[in-house]
Amino acid sequence: MTDEDSRKRRLVRHTACFTPVENALFMTKVDVAGVSISTFLKSAALDFPLPRGARRPSVDHKATAQLLATMGRTADAFRDAAHLADPRLAETAINDLNECRIIIFEALGRKP
Repeated sequence: MTDEDSRKRRLVRHTACFTPVENALFMTKVDVAGVSISTFLKSAALDFPLPRGARRPSVDHKATAQLLATMGRTADAFRDAAHLADPRLAETAINDLNECRIIIFEALGRKP
């Protein structure tokens, strides 16, 4: 028997029940702490300090790239339809999209 096997056999499991509201609050706190549910509960119940949370990416790169692509298509559509509407409003919308695009590129750590 290895040390890991003996350690697993010594663990005791406990179960807790939460209402939907309690669960939402609890999971929010766990997510903010950046640790597992088990670690969060142990720290809270036993007055242990929380370990440093796991590193999580601050941006979902795939979703952000999809957002950039959608914004590009939207800007193209505004440019194509500018002659149908007030050109100043269309230009304002395009400028707003470009500003959002720059912010997203910065969040990704890339240059526009």
